[in-house]
Amino acid sequence: MFAPGVAYVAVESATGDKGIGTCFHIGDNVFITARHVVEGCQITKIATTNAGIKQSGGSYSTTYFAGEATRIRGPYFHSNENYDLAALRIDGINAPQIPFLHVLDDLFDNKLLLRTVVVMGFPPIPGSRLPVLVCARAEVNASFNTYFDDQRVYVVSCLARGGFSGGPALTPPHHCLGVVTRAMLKGSLPEELGFMAVVGPLPILELLDQHQIMPEYLREELWKPYTQQIT
Repeated sequence: MFAPGVAYVAVESATGDKGIGTCFHIGDNVFITARHVVEGCQITKIATTNAGIKQSGGSYSTTYFAGEATRIRGPYFHSNENYDLAALRIDGINAPQIPFLHVLDDLFDNKLLLRTVVVMGFPPIPGSRLPVLVCARAEVNASFNTYFDDQRVYVVSCLARGGFSGGPALTPPHHCLGVVTRAMLKGSLPEELGFMAVVGPLPILELLDQHQIMPEYLREELWKPYTQQIT
């Protein structure tokens, strides 16, 4: 359902090093990714790789086609520079919108424990000539506020491979729990041995509100009820 809404982000650093990350569409041509994917880099290409297929009776039709960005605006960052979040406005890609789960806070750190998720992204795969969308099933193992940025993260039982950064963590029935940010490592261990951290919708909504690029459905369904609740 949501694979056509997940795109790869090809970048090049100031020193000429090439890298890849992931972004996903949340509506109104706004895509979410991780800050470290795009900060200080030149974005060379953003594209989706999967078509959307709809079955009706015994026939199939295409609802979305893989496409490439024709115009990229941003990146837009959260005002807290420690938050590993970014948004982009992208033209040229026809993609389904991936709605956020309606959970903005979790006072007791356990509301989403053991919830099933599917992580989607573009970690490099040896032998593949082109980026390939990778899907991995996992579950939420823990939730806490990190001491280095006081941001709530969900620890997900999926190996934190490079290229997943900026991708969505999807959860039933058809929502996004949040965005994959950093691998949580100890010392100099490789990222494949770290936990995968997922940041939920609240700081993403803050970022969108700060830059006035929030899709209207998110403002009505999530942001307004939340801000009214805390005032």
